[in-house]
Amino acid sequence: MSLHSTSRRSLFRRGLVALATAATLLAGGLIAAPAAQAIPLVDTDERDGTTFTTRMYAKGSTISGAVDNDILWDPPSFRYLVDLGWTGGKLRSFDGVVTLQRVGSTNVRRFPLMVDERGNRTRTVDLPGTIDLGFYRVGIEFTAGVQRPDGQVNWHRVNVNNVKTVSIRRATELQGAISNHTATDGRPSRITGTVRGFRIGDDGDLSWRTLHSGTVHLSYDPDGPVLDEERNVYVRELTIGSDGTFSTVVPAHDRWWKLTYAGSDRFAGSMMWLPQGDYEGCGC
Repeated sequence: MSLHSTSRRSLFRRGLVALATAATLLAGGLIAAPAAQAIPLVDTDERDGTTFTTRMYAKGSTISGAVDNDILWDPPSFRYLVDLGWTGGKLRSFDGVVTLQRVGSTNVRRFPLMVDERGNRTRTVDLPGTIDLGFYRVGIEFTAGVQRPDGQVNWHRVNVNNVKTVSIRRATELQGAISNHTATDGRPSRITGTVRGFRIGDDGDLSWRTLHSGTVHLSYDPDGPVLDEERNVYVRELTIGSDGTFSTVVPAHDRWWKLTYAGSDRFAGSMMWLPQGDYEGCGC
């Protein structure tokens, strides 16, 4: 069956977008804000003619790596960006830490905070591989002395234990397939799949392990995986069974089915596309 012109244009466009989507998913990490105003305001402290402003942003990490050769690409870590500003004098003293506290825990980790002459600092903090997965509060504590023109030093103190909540989670991988993948006549087509979670063994061995709980959302987009024309149509929620699989039956149509695993407190989300109809290639 030959492709009509719209399908040919769509295939070309989807191929380009698939590459762009892959690049987007691989490009992790913190994007530095172009201006201080883009960094969330944490605190403003005023003391007899001097003002100290604290801005901060933080981001967690998704642990992943290459299981074939046991190379850990992304170890557990968190990244923060601090932007401090002051008026009414010169900064003469600064002593601070960045804090990390798991939600639900009383234990607080403290990491020394040193800023440059402009009050800026960006740092990635590597965490031990045994750190508990989940959500963490990133905070900031410091004492700063600002000297006024008359020589008097005003002391500013900031202690905010939850500037931002970040996650330390493991990567996941969705695997799926659809029967009658070239059919478009409405016949029953079964979608099946699994979700695998990244695992680090006690000996450092890396592997993927099938998850045996959770949910996967099924939807489709009339335009396919096109970032600038996303029009997802929700279909239903699929439950991952105790055997580690999910399954459902849909009518065969010329469309791109989308599977999305939202993630949990331990595992990051993931997604994949399953093309059905007059398409060449595979899901992306």
